[in-house]
Amino acid sequence: MKSNAILFPCDYELVKLSAYINLDNYIIKGLVVLENSNVFTEDGINIPVYDVSDVQYDIFDTIVVIDKEYYGHPFIDNCIEQGKNVLYIEKEEKEKFDISLLDDITEEQSITVPVVFVAGTAQFTEKFHVQLAMRKSLSDNGYNVSQIGSKTYSNLFGFHSYPAFMRDNMDNTQKIILFKKYVKHIEMQEQPDLIVIGIPGGIMAINKKHHFDFGMTAYMVSQAVEADYVIMTMLYDKEYSEERLETIRQVCRFRLNFEIDGFHLSNTLLDLATLKDEQLKFIKIGKKEYEHKVDGLYDLMNPADMDKVYEDMIAKLSSYNVNQIF
Repeated sequence: MKSNAILFPCDYELVKLSAYINLDNYIIKGLVVLENSNVFTEDGINIPVYDVSDVQYDIFDTIVVIDKEYYGHPFIDNCIEQGKNVLYIEKEEKEKFDISLLDDITEEQSITVPVVFVAGTAQFTEKFHVQLAMRKSLSDNGYNVSQIGSKTYSNLFGFHSYPAFMRDNMDNTQKIILFKKYVKHIEMQEQPDLIVIGIPGGIMAINKKHHFDFGMTAYMVSQAVEADYVIMTMLYDKEYSEERLETIRQVCRFRLNFEIDGFHLSNTLLDLATLKDEQLKFIKIGKKEYEHKVDGLYDLMNPADMDKVYEDMIAKLSSYNVNQIF
């Protein structure tokens, strides 16, 4: 029997993605946001959104905690006092994957199916939305897709999450070796037609104060696994040009050892006035407009643009003959 559950803490992005949540053993009864977060239910979202101070304890049996930074939040203590079950997503994922399963995989074993990267120049670039849209496009066309998501709560959506060792205090060289084995393990277990890997964080620092781990995760993933196709998601700017996109291509070509095949223009604008502040401010825009018609620049939330990228990706993978199904 499924248990009634709420998710905590939820942000604007997770609320928008709530229709895609897939928790086999739970019925999601509510999304709980932090105090004064100004996140509300939008049209087309059927799951109620509650401020943490207004939660109705009788609607759920289990609280699913999706961010380890809030493991000590008083709301969780209140839930325990009310006799509720607590499921910590990151702890669950860490306990679920046994790293010893990688012992029998050697460094020499290569990935034999195509690999697609979805990376981003910064946070809040609709990167996870693109991963979901790409999975739908590939699945609708009959492909069996394995996926490693860029979010810590990716398993809520039926993706694999990044294994705990990628966040542990471990030598980066060892992380690279283990991550390659992890991807190979997924390939061996699931036998997919291709693997989509979402890369957390940004590919580079914005400045010294806001560095997004200096793109270290992107570097380690790109050294562990060779990508056959890459989508780069970007903050909104209506004045992207061929020259600006080529600059980003060169950064990835020489620093991360991959070529970008397409760019996604997100709906998030960086408030440049906050660059020196402790916290960056991002502004959600409405209609996406840009001054120049640039080849390879898409809005992948638009099904027509996703269809173009899908056709381009399949054509490229077919030309490689990396897998006989393409």
